[in-house]
Amino acid sequence: MSGEGLDLKVSASDVDLSCDVDAFARDALAQTNAWAWPVAAIRGSKVDVRPQASFDASKLDGLVGKAVDAVNAHATQPVNASVGYDPTSSGFVVSPEKAGTALDAASVTKAVGSALKEGATSLALDESALAQPSILSGDGRLAEAVKTANSYLAATQTLTVDGNAVATVDAGRIAEWVHVQDDLSVTLDDEAIKAWTTGELSRQLDTVGTTRTYTRPDGVTIKVSGGRYGWNLNGTELAETLAQNVRAGSATSVELPWSSTAAQYGKRGAADWGDRYIDVDLTNQHARMYDGGSLVWESDFVSGNTSQDHGTPEGVYSVNSHMGTNQTLKGIDEDHDGEPDYVSHVSYWVPFIDNLYAFHDASWRSRFGGSIYQTDGSHGCINLPSAKAEELYDLAKVGDVVVVHY
Repeated sequence: MSGEGLDLKVSASDVDLSCDVDAFARDALAQTNAWAWPVAAIRGSKVDVRPQASFDASKLDGLVGKAVDAVNAHATQPVNASVGYDPTSSGFVVSPEKAGTALDAASVTKAVGSALKEGATSLALDESALAQPSILSGDGRLAEAVKTANSYLAATQTLTVDGNAVATVDAGRIAEWVHVQDDLSVTLDDEAIKAWTTGELSRQLDTVGTTRTYTRPDGVTIKVSGGRYGWNLNGTELAETLAQNVRAGSATSVELPWSSTAAQYGKRGAADWGDRYIDVDLTNQHARMYDGGSLVWESDFVSGNTSQDHGTPEGVYSVNSHMGTNQTLKGIDEDHDGEPDYVSHVSYWVPFIDNLYAFHDASWRSRFGGSIYQTDGSHGCINLPSAKAEELYDLAKVGDVVVVHY
C-alpha cells in the first residue's frame, strides 16, 4: 500500500488474515447451471467470485494507525473555513478551508480492509484518504457569524471631553474585542474592553501624576511631575458604556466619565489647572499665589528636611477640606520612645496632601528661605512666617491648586 506519503506493507500474519475456501466454492457453484453444461462446454462460462477473507480488525487498526501517525507527524493538517477580521476591508470575512497532507486513519483503514477482503496485493491511496476540514465555506453559520460580527464593527464611538473629540473607537479597535467561538457563535469580550479603557486609553488621556510644563507669570518655565491633581479616567464606567453601545450596533459620541477632573483639558504635557494656583518653588524656597495671572501673595518658606528623607513631595495637588485654625501637630514616633517626636501648635493649617502635608505658621522659626531645609527643615510641611500663613489662610480656598517643584 502506498500513496499520499504512506508506504506500508501488510502481511497476512500481521492481521491474522484467513480465507473461507468452502464459502468460496459454494459461491462459485451457486453461479453455475448444471443443465447448461453442453453450452458451457462449447462457449465457456464466467463466474464472478470474490474471496471470503477475514482478519483481526483491531490489529489492522493498530498497524495502520501507527503508520498514519508517523506520516501525520510531518504532515499539514487541514484548516477549517473560519471568520476573521480583514484590515484591508475593515470587516469580518470568511476565510476558506484549506486541504492538508495529513491522512485520515479511519479512511485508510477502511480502504486497506476492503483490499484485504478482495484479495488485492497492492493498494494505491488517493486524495480520499486525506483528512478533510470539518467546516466548509458554504456552511451557513459562517455567513451568520460574519453578519453579527460586522454589526458590532458598525458601532464606532467618538470619545469627547466637553464635546471635543479626544479619541475614537474604530472598527479595528472593536475587532480586537469581537471573538468568533469554535461553534461559530460571536461574543464581545467585556474584559478586553475594560483592559483597554483602564490601561492604554487611560495612559493616553490621564494627566494625574504626568509630567507637565508651564510658564509662570514671571516668565520662568517649570517642569513638574507627580501629584494627585488632574484628569483621571473612570475606565470601568466607560467600558460598560462602550460594551452596551457596541452590542446595540450604535455608532455614537460618548462624553468621557472621570474619577477626577481639572480646570481645563488641553494639550498633553501642559498645565491643566488654570490661572489660579499656588506655586511652591523648593529650589528657591519661595511660594507665590497667582489669581487671574496676577501675583496675590508670596513668601519665603522652609520645606521638608532633605538630609533626613523628609523632603516635601513634588507634584500637583490641591487644597483640601482639612483646612482649619488652631491645630496641634503630633509627629510619629520615629525614635520609638513611646511618644510623638514632636508636638507643635499652629494657628493656620492649609493642607494639600491628605491632612499630613500643609502650609502652616512656624512661630518657632526666626528665619525662612535659603538652604535651611537641607539640614533643619520640617517633616515635610511648608513652614511660613505667622503673618504670611494668616494671609494665605484668608486667600486660599478648598480646591486651589498647589504646584510643588524644584
